[in-house]
Amino acid sequence: MITERKNDTLLIIPVLNEEHNIGRVLESLRLKAGAVDIVVINDGSNDKTSEIVESKGIFIINHVFNMGIGASFQTGCCFALKNGYDYIVRIDGDGQHDPVFIKDVLNPVKLERFDIAIGSRFLKESEFKSSFTRIIGIMIISWVLRFLTGKKVTDPTSGFCAMNKKAFRFFATHCAEDYPEPEILIHHRNFRITEVPIALMKRKGGNSSITPLKSVYYMYKVLFSLFVSILRKE
Repeated sequence: MITERKNDTLLIIPVLNEEHNIGRVLESLRLKAGAVDIVVINDGSNDKTSEIVESKGIFIINHVFNMGIGASFQTGCCFALKNGYDYIVRIDGDGQHDPVFIKDVLNPVKLERFDIAIGSRFLKESEFKSSFTRIIGIMIISWVLRFLTGKKVTDPTSGFCAMNKKAFRFFATHCAEDYPEPEILIHHRNFRITEVPIALMKRKGGNSSITPLKSVYYMYKVLFSLFVSILRKE
């Protein structure tokens, strides 16, 4: 458990009902993550996720009820800010993000070339392929983002990213409730953003919350959120 900051980087893992994966993820992080502290943000899980994390000796923050991935990310950013971290890395808790790429994603930020680095599954061959409907949705979101911001991003819904303090301080107070990843890109004028190749792995257990029908809903909500964000910035 984190009793004091040991490293300059905090690894944030938002989770919801990941009892089938989180133990394996944490064991993999011990072997591959390098010099990072870890915090798990448990977003109101109703399974054994919390007990498994605690049994691994990892610090966990429990939301009393489900608040959304954006709120979980914001909680992690606030925790990092309060505890004096210089950098954060965010990965998902379903086991699809290989910790071996943490250094690659973090490197451009630590070298002070960028404020935010996003891991893109479309810049490298992966063993896991997203569904057709999800890929189409990602392509549409990418096109809309390019139209709105003038910046081309291949993987606008990636949950694998690194930030410096300038960036995560901002997102400690500005974050989407449901889908923070595309909204991060709306603020591209405030930050230097790059993409880094990563490979995505197959989920080893449990089921993804993103079904084909939810992919359509996801795309709708993200696009609506993006346009609202643009209007607010006008």
